[in-house]
Amino acid sequence: MSSYGTYSVKDKKCATCSFWSGDRTINYSGNKPQYIKAIAGNANCIVTSNRSVSATNTCAKWGLWEKIHF
Repeated sequence: MSSYGTYSVKDKKCATCSFWSGDRTINYSGNKPQYIKAIAGNANCIVTSNRSVSATNTCAKWGLWEKIHF
């Protein structure tokens, strides 16, 4: 069974980035995003090739998750 972490949408972490390729879900409150629940462990970074990141990592190329088209 996989474990998950919960992160505020205001946190500039890989789990909240538009380039995060791991599993995640977005929790809303009053039609506004509040938290992102992302799988713990590593995922590939889409923008930086050959880089494996965890949900808690940060980088200068962070992009707001809302730019993703679900």
